[in-house]
Amino acid sequence: MTRSSRRIYASLCSPEIRSFISSKLGSQARGLRYAHHSTFAPQSRSRIPLACGILLLTPAIWYLANRNERRIIACDSSPPERSVQLAKEKPKIALAVFKSHNSKDSLWVAVDGEVWDVTGFLEQHPGGPDALLANSGKDASNVYHSIHPPGTLQETLDPSCHKGRLDEAAMTVLQAVKDEELQRISAARRQLPSVNSIVSIDDFEHYAKDVCSETAWEYYSHGAETESALRNNLSAFDRVFFRPRVLRNVWDTELSSDILGFRSDLPLYVAPTAQNGLAQELGEIAVTRGAGSQRILQVLSHVASQPLKAVCAERVPGQAVAWQLYMHPDREKARKEIEEAVKLGVHSIWLTVDTAVLGKRTGARVGMAKRNPKPYDEPLNREPTTVLSGRYDTGLNWSDIRWIKSIAPDTPLVLKGIGAWEDAERARQEGADAICLSNHGGRELDYANAPLKTLYDIRQNSPETIQDKNFQIYVDGGIRRGTDVLKALCLGADAVGLGRPFIYAAAGWKSDGVEKAIMILREELEISMRLLGVTKLDQLGPEYLDCSYL
Repeated sequence: MTRSSRRIYASLCSPEIRSFISSKLGSQARGLRYAHHSTFAPQSRSRIPLACGILLLTPAIWYLANRNERRIIACDSSPPERSVQLAKEKPKIALAVFKSHNSKDSLWVAVDGEVWDVTGFLEQHPGGPDALLANSGKDASNVYHSIHPPGTLQETLDPSCHKGRLDEAAMTVLQAVKDEELQRISAARRQLPSVNSIVSIDDFEHYAKDVCSETAWEYYSHGAETESALRNNLSAFDRVFFRPRVLRNVWDTELSSDILGFRSDLPLYVAPTAQNGLAQELGEIAVTRGAGSQRILQVLSHVASQPLKAVCAERVPGQAVAWQLYMHPDREKARKEIEEAVKLGVHSIWLTVDTAVLGKRTGARVGMAKRNPKPYDEPLNREPTTVLSGRYDTGLNWSDIRWIKSIAPDTPLVLKGIGAWEDAERARQEGADAICLSNHGGRELDYANAPLKTLYDIRQNSPETIQDKNFQIYVDGGIRRGTDVLKALCLGADAVGLGRPFIYAAAGWKSDGVEKAIMILREELEISMRLLGVTKLDQLGPEYLDCSYL
């Protein structure tokens, strides 16, 4: 630019324009990060023509400065901030303003004092919208860090979603609320007994409630709608009775079981459960360590708080970790996820087939409403509730079995979430290696049959499905005692899974709790087998049960 040109440029433009254009050119030349521009206007009507030329140049400069940026989920059309470190240039956010953004129409969350607009991510969140809505109006730092690796927000959201930082008054109020719950949990942990004093699986649940946050407990413990399916999962085992045989030599027992080629010390496994990190900082790794010590299979949730790679790194020699798959609607993304799991050496892939959409978790919603009360005179929200999620594939069908097997031909495929004998029969015909009878722990379709009842129906209507030695059947849901395990095995299950009990065991005692839970089940199973009159798993059959009340 010549000296005369610089004089014209200076006379035409306000300091804000000069600063803006200079910063854009400078940052592009040096590769530096930049902040939003300020508002600007020509200082004189007589300078409008040349000013317009400069204004027309501005979009080109803006394009050059932004052409290489990767935007993921945008929150508005304003130019993005390129670093959260520039939050000091944004206005501080008052508590009342922050709390006002608490609905699906506009939802803000606070993590480490930074406020993010997550409205555009609600329907894509793996845990569903309720998981985010539950943390509106409060400091979500603890929850966020317990289930996400560092940088998740920055990698997932466009920088324009960063709204600024809470002001000091808001930070003080939210910190006080957070500290109160942390103090309650800390006090409860100090009152925990020795893990050696735990007698039953139910004991773990009793103590876990006190050492979990309200959000965590609501997420783990509740089921769908009336929770009939959740209750029926447990009560179904109460309606099946034993027919023991006596005067048999039961000195030695053998409990080991084959689960798709993995020799497990017991006919049970860790069923996939999401976000274990809400209960304790190790998350699923605590379960991995406990399962490895007791030599049983762990099936890791697709939406675990710990990444699959980190969990696989914790395996001890001979330990197996399987992986649960929620099929992504974008098949290229799904392919990459499957390929990565195979590369990490997962034992098997468990395709979830009972979650086209997320169930209505009434209990969790009630808890959220109590913690975030709305004023009485708030207008009725007439927007329809969104039931479809951008994360779950509603088009999943039987042909996808072959598609997955084409990507992972040497990795066994399990269909998790079978709830009818007809689908069990078809899964075998379509080439699945195994099925898991499950209603998702009573969390999706309320009044869905208990998995134990589904197993009974298979035996009654499709006995060849149970008799096929190249096809395995697993059951999860409602199993709390060794006798429950035994009943499922008598009806034809090859192994059974437990989910919540291992979360609760780890919540209080981490990996020691998980080990203790497995040891309790081992003891109960050995006792029950001897009292039933059998010593090996292959001796079990329906003749040992009375299912007339099922």
